[in-house]
Amino acid sequence: MANYRAGDVIRMTRNAVGITQEDLSDGICSVETLSRIENGKHKIKRETYRKLMEKMGRAVHDNCAVCMGKDMSLLEEYTLFEDAMAKREYNMAKWYLERIREKISDSLVDRQYLKRVETLLTYELGELSPQEFLLQLEETIKMTIPEYECYLWGEKRDKIYPYREQEILILMGMGTAYYDMEKLDKAILIYEVIIRSLDAGYMDIKNAAELKLINLANLSRPLRKQGRYEEALVKAKEGLEIAISRRYAHALVELLMETAGNQLKIAIKMKKSEEQNQILLNSQKMMRQAYYIAVARKDIHNQNLIKENLKYYFGDQVLKNVL
Repeated sequence: MANYRAGDVIRMTRNAVGITQEDLSDGICSVETLSRIENGKHKIKRETYRKLMEKMGRAVHDNCAVCMGKDMSLLEEYTLFEDAMAKREYNMAKWYLERIREKISDSLVDRQYLKRVETLLTYELGELSPQEFLLQLEETIKMTIPEYECYLWGEKRDKIYPYREQEILILMGMGTAYYDMEKLDKAILIYEVIIRSLDAGYMDIKNAAELKLINLANLSRPLRKQGRYEEALVKAKEGLEIAISRRYAHALVELLMETAGNQLKIAIKMKKSEEQNQILLNSQKMMRQAYYIAVARKDIHNQNLIKENLKYYFGDQVLKNVL
């Protein structure tokens, strides 16, 4: 799970909630000390960090992984649960979730994690409507950010809020709900807010990069659905470059498909030409690459999805050649 730079988190939270260094430091430390903390020039004590954050209405949680609970074996079950969800093996995910529920602690961050994944699994099983999914996720994020709406589309929407990884995952779920509800502008806004927050540099580079590439893929989808293919292609390509440079194989399938899909939409609108033909060939190559990666990862869902796309865009013969 992610680690965060304390000074950046304090500075960004302070700017977001609208409090001066003088008011925040009063009764806790000197203004000069706070300034040095925010600039990364002074090591902060845990108790000082807690007092500063609580004064801004932000509860302090350990920055280590969620789901440590009563025993370290829970971390492995958490990973297996996430893998089962990614592969849409929901019965297996339910089994791991029960194991997690037995061992998880009663801390606020763990309760928030549990509520998020239970809501997500229930939605994927088709037991919640997009509206119900959204409402439950709103309740979940309010556990740690009661005023979250003001940072999305309220009076503080121009502020960059330092969301924790758990909160970003909740926002991503809300983006999915809005997408499924055909409220594409809201989905786009949420993904843009997440990316802007990740670019602010308060989270460790590895985790921020991984979350960013996923949200670039997420952002590409509603843009493409709105017919904004060039914009969607830019986002998908940016995510693909991050995934390749950092060797994040698990994200390559979706990003390759997003890039290929947007290229195809652009090519279809073009007049027949050598350029159009090259784009079509490149898109077909990307789909093939995505298929072979999905096979290697035993990702049946995406294998079938890619086969449908290959057949739709390129016909049975190309599909036979791939298989």
